[in-house]
Amino acid sequence: MREQPDPALAELVKRLREERSITQEQLAFDAGITVSALSRIERGLNSPGWTTVQRLADALDLRMSELVADLERPPR
Repeated sequence: MREQPDPALAELVKRLREERSITQEQLAFDAGITVSALSRIERGLNSPGWTTVQRLADALDLRMSELVADLERPPR
C-alpha cells in the first residue's frame, strides 16, 4: 500500500524554507535530493520517506523531532 502525501508536511517544509530565505534549489542541494522531488513534496504530490525527511530536517538545521513536533502544532 502506497503512503498518501501529508499536506501538513508539504506546507511545513515550504514555510520553513521560505522563513530561512532558502531557494528550492539550495534546499534540494543541501538535502541531497532533486529540485523536482522537493517541488513535488512542497506541493503535496509526493510523500517522502523517513530518510528524505531526515535530510530535509538536517538541511533546515532542525532535529527530526523538531520537524515532527511542528507537524503536530496548529498552523500560526
